[in-house]
Amino acid sequence: MSAALKFRSIYSASIDSAESQCNFPDAPPQSKSKSWKVVESVPEAAAENSDGTKNDDSFDDHKEDKSDVEEYRGDPIKLPESTHSLFFVASFCSLPSLFAWGIAALSVGCLILALINALDGGTALNPFNIPVNISSSTRGAQYLSIFVVLLMEEEIPTGLAQMRLITFGGLRSVCPKASYKKFLAANIFRVLMGYLFLVNVLLVLIQAEDVLTIFYDVLALQFVQQLDDIGFRLARLDVFGRRMQRACTMRWFDAEFEYHKGCAKHKMMLKSIYFINMFLFIAAIVVVTTRQKNGYYFCKELTLDVGDGILEEAFVKNAKGSFDTWVLVYSYFNGVFLKNGTHAGRPVYKEARKFDRQPYPPPEDQGGSMFQAVVPAEIKYCEDIKAWVLTHKNIGKSEDDDYDSSCNWLLRSPETDSFNVLDASGKWDMWVGVLGTTDVSITCNRCADRSDCNLNGECSDDGRCICNNGNGVNYFGEHCEVKLRDECKTVIPEDGNYTMSIEHISSWSNSNEVAANEGSDSNYVVWDDIWQEYSRPVFSSIDNDERWSLIYSGSRWFGMNLTGTNVASKQWRTAVSNYHAFWYRAYENTTTFVSDPTKESSPVGVDWYQINERGDQFGPLGALTPVQRYNQTGRGLFRCGGNMNKKNTVSSRLLSTYDRKLTTILKGHVRP
Repeated sequence: MSAALKFRSIYSASIDSAESQCNFPDAPPQSKSKSWKVVESVPEAAAENSDGTKNDDSFDDHKEDKSDVEEYRGDPIKLPESTHSLFFVASFCSLPSLFAWGIAALSVGCLILALINALDGGTALNPFNIPVNISSSTRGAQYLSIFVVLLMEEEIPTGLAQMRLITFGGLRSVCPKASYKKFLAANIFRVLMGYLFLVNVLLVLIQAEDVLTIFYDVLALQFVQQLDDIGFRLARLDVFGRRMQRACTMRWFDAEFEYHKGCAKHKMMLKSIYFINMFLFIAAIVVVTTRQKNGYYFCKELTLDVGDGILEEAFVKNAKGSFDTWVLVYSYFNGVFLKNGTHAGRPVYKEARKFDRQPYPPPEDQGGSMFQAVVPAEIKYCEDIKAWVLTHKNIGKSEDDDYDSSCNWLLRSPETDSFNVLDASGKWDMWVGVLGTTDVSITCNRCADRSDCNLNGECSDDGRCICNNGNGVNYFGEHCEVKLRDECKTVIPEDGNYTMSIEHISSWSNSNEVAANEGSDSNYVVWDDIWQEYSRPVFSSIDNDERWSLIYSGSRWFGMNLTGTNVASKQWRTAVSNYHAFWYRAYENTTTFVSDPTKESSPVGVDWYQINERGDQFGPLGALTPVQRYNQTGRGLFRCGGNMNKKNTVSSRLLSTYDRKLTTILKGHVRP
């Protein structure tokens, strides 16, 4: 007898023994379940031994040997050993059925909570909370995990195979009391569970920022999905009582179902489902990868606030390549930064104009200005120190700095691998001659709803705040955070005989004349009719051909003497459009009064100081003398003037000696 025939005899005997032990009902020979099929016999090719004799048990590799060879049709068709099977083999209100419902509720509940957690934190612009970019190792783990997950996931193929392979008659022959409708419902539920698992896994993959997060989260989800199998095995071990043990060891869990004609077709269906799932996973990851590499998720525009630190000796490279030392007030660089390319897989942000938040033109195109051309600062990532930095190619800590390096930092974040600069808000190192620290605030200028516009505007479809104006209020800023009431569009000092009002760009010259003279000049952009710098309106006073203006410069209001400027000239408009407190050296050249640091929308309620002596003996802002009444701290100098159409005059007879002296000074145009 050949080896194959011996194996078939032993296999048949073992099957007959198992059937006799399980007391299966007799069935006609043609209905017996078979996993093996005998095919037509072909004489074996004999092989020669070393002594020249024929070996009947050997075969020739080049000839197909079909004698006694049996075609494998797959594993026997059985009911899955899962609590899901208890749905249709146990009575609805029985303990096994309730146990199955509990396991199902636990699994679904955990997967739904995981799904809610994954979607938490998403916005209208990024609902799936996808990171702006990830490392190459994490991206590789994403793609490898697709194949791992599809190999691990068995609920979908099991459910589909059960519905395809087990017929109504086959189920009733093994378990007469089973409901075929419940059987179908249980398997549909199994398939839905599988897809709920896959959706969770997909979110884990596209949200992952490191490799271990992917593997830990996927394994956790797989454990939750297998609770039905684990619960069934524990029940078989009598962990939940004899009643549950009996329900999970009934004879139908060992029964094999007939392999009917339609069984062959389900293999193609399972393959199709498997490859469809794989295609959808890969397509989703490819879309996310493409968007991340193209910078789709990067913030396109952000607002920077670096506090009020001062570097008294900043080394500034001039056009000749030599260095000058200037006083650098870091808040001069507060304001909007625009995305301008990438570096080290991360975005680079370049400083925007303070006038209209548009890009600064190249220095050669700023020739019409009366001040030095502005070179914008940048925020970028430095790989050498693994930190985000505020850098400038013409400003350094010393003459020995590498001014062309992306790591020539003035401010730097704590060490981080994050691809998103918004994650770097907080304490930064600031160079102030020695290493100091400052609080840095970085916000993205994109909105998802009205709350991102401080309820003072509407969020447009492209994620920008459209500020509401009217009803006695104007709002400014990228998030409509600056509020100016109509009664405060004119301010007056507590003591003095002058007023200062917001200035309208249209008042500088006839709009038709401007259009004719400027043509396509990109340096002059009327962003709003109200003249603004650093998202605050400018207040001006013109008296006897003298011009004084209150201009916000990042953290303080400056009182500037701008007498002699021609507001109708191109030189003036170019200077206004490209205003920058540092590059214009506004504090050193034209500022006579300065306020305390403030975030207020107007100069009202802020203490002011007259700048007196300057030099090494004094602080970086010079010798400051308070100008509010009685030198009282917190009193402020200006108040809202309401709808005044004329100057506020104060009689000298009603003033004290000190007040008359101050009024005399102010009348002499020494005013903020």
